[in-house]
Amino acid sequence: MRRALSPLLATLAIAACGLDPEAPSSAREPVSAALPAARAGGELIGTAAPAFAGDLQWIHGEPRTLESLRGDVVYVRFWTDTCPYCQASAPGLARLHERYSERGLTVLGLYHPKPRGAKMDVDAVKRRVQELGMEFSIASDPRWDTLDRWWLRAGEGERRATSVSFILDRAGVIRWIHPGPELHPGGPPDHEQCRADFADAERVIEALLADPSPAAGV
Repeated sequence: MRRALSPLLATLAIAACGLDPEAPSSAREPVSAALPAARAGGELIGTAAPAFAGDLQWIHGEPRTLESLRGDVVYVRFWTDTCPYCQASAPGLARLHERYSERGLTVLGLYHPKPRGAKMDVDAVKRRVQELGMEFSIASDPRWDTLDRWWLRAGEGERRATSVSFILDRAGVIRWIHPGPELHPGGPPDHEQCRADFADAERVIEALLADPSPAAGV
């Protein structure tokens, strides 16, 4: 397992992938023992993911609720269409969906318009979804209510980006957080941290999928 980064090194590593300029982490060994620590949002690890806010609007793919996804491992990514880091991360999300969906992973994209409260052009967002190759379910979080509930107003510490990712186990418990803004399997040479973070995400997914228990790692 890779050693956890110090707070200073973690900040520098995140900077290497860029920050969102508009922003305001049985006898068998428990799955959680195999998972890497989050750089931000670590206090949320091991807590139940909040329900989606009532104003969530599904604009692509099958509508989902957390209750309907019990038994699946779930990857949730908050994103927006004007974010270059989201664009860079999209191929990785497509790869996760293609590689693991038949094994029990559900990938969800939660779109939040910027600035907060901006009028959303649904057709434009749908076109962007197609351009980015997002074949999984996409919902709009128009007032950022779900983003606030899950991230911006949850837990402690500074939230430097809104393009955050969560991985939930089969029981809906948060097991891993990527505090944004970018992660992917490829990219330029100076994006080593982005590639390492994506590798961590795959390792977490593999570990959770390998555990058939609905209460994986609890």
